[in-house]
Amino acid sequence: MSTLFWRFVMGTKTEPCWEVHQRREKGLASILVAYAKRAKDAGWFVRIGNMNGHLEDEKIYIDENVFPPSFMTSMLHMTHTPPGE
Repeated sequence: MSTLFWRFVMGTKTEPCWEVHQRREKGLASILVAYAKRAKDAGWFVRIGNMNGHLEDEKIYIDENVFPPSFMTSMLHMTHTPPGE
């Protein structure tokens, strides 16, 4: 899998978000492969490419004691299908 990196941003409705991006070849922009948005009360709602990346798929909820970038990176490594398989 390509190099993954994460960053913290404020979302479209100014909610806290964690994003995990995948670095591409030199000269190409990175792509967003997972993100976690803060839930209203506590915890995070997570979307991960190859797992629940479509809007009609259920969101994954993780609690406060889970660091979102670590969770998303682990799930991406488990669900990644190498090209050609």
